[in-house]
Amino acid sequence: MSHHPLAPLALLLAAAPAGALDRFEIQVYDAEINAPGRFGLELHLNYTVSGIEEPEWPGAIPPDRLGRITLEPAVGVTEWLELGGYAQLYAGPGGEGGFGGFKLRAKLVLPERVRSELGWPVFLGLNVEVGKVPTSLEQDGWANEFRPIVGFRSRSWLLSVNPIFGYALTGPHRFQAEFEPCAKVAWNTQRGVALGAEYYGGLGPFSGFLPVEQQEHLLFAVLDWAQPEREAEVAPSPWELNLGVGFGLTEATGQHLVVKAIVGRSF
Repeated sequence: MSHHPLAPLALLLAAAPAGALDRFEIQVYDAEINAPGRFGLELHLNYTVSGIEEPEWPGAIPPDRLGRITLEPAVGVTEWLELGGYAQLYAGPGGEGGFGGFKLRAKLVLPERVRSELGWPVFLGLNVEVGKVPTSLEQDGWANEFRPIVGFRSRSWLLSVNPIFGYALTGPHRFQAEFEPCAKVAWNTQRGVALGAEYYGGLGPFSGFLPVEQQEHLLFAVLDWAQPEREAEVAPSPWELNLGVGFGLTEATGQHLVVKAIVGRSF
């Protein structure tokens, strides 16, 4: 029997696991950034109520009953550029915990002024990250991420899509590009809150997506602080609040039930 010369490579790629979803920063980006010279700070909190209980690779800390904290400072540089970073901590059910790694990011957006001049109804941007996470939490250590941002915002509705891709710089899956899309839809009730849903997926390498049962799919019901349009036009609030409850849609999803909160403020 003859074999295709690329068969061994195909088998290797098919067997490679999908990169786990980012379990520290569970957020869909829009194109808002801090004004030049203005500083912002976000606190990300989440807790896996129920998740995979066995190590997902040798030396891994299972996500079940694991809490995570991320502090994200950012500063506006120009009308189209914001620079920021993340410092991450974790705490487990047995009292173990510690430093969960760091990331640096640059967020580039099409300014509102330019969109208005062009008459474009959509917002556009790109967030680029590089960071290192302990191999007990993410298998590959050093990695990067490219997060395109495209969406639409009206008086009552927000739709944002982030077709994320990236690859590890070290570890067993280095330079293997992975696809992890996420999206959000929210309705501003004009009563101080917006109700919506967020989706996060881990489909595997671009060279060949994993079978659905091996992919990660996470769906959140979310509530956001959202000013009524008439108030935002007069004095936009410097505060940000996002609360959510998420459910894993496949057994391969590391977090079966997770709760999250994001609190932010610009200064």
